[in-house]
Amino acid sequence: MSRMDPWEKAAECARAIDATSDPEKRKFLTHLQALWTNLANEAPFLADATLADQFTAIDRIHADVTRLAH
Repeated sequence: MSRMDPWEKAAECARAIDATSDPEKRKFLTHLQALWTNLANEAPFLADATLADQFTAIDRIHADVTRLAH
């Protein structure tokens, strides 16, 4: 896994939201973006192992949503 950067993942979601006109995809991507933003905001308060676990879990969801969105 590359360096964990939930802000970059949230930015990926923002770009994908801008690139789609499908309301259902936008809804999923908006929720996913919120997950990344929440993790980024909580990251300074989380233990490294917890942050890594959360990042991995959300990254799996991100991969699934991205795959289904194409």
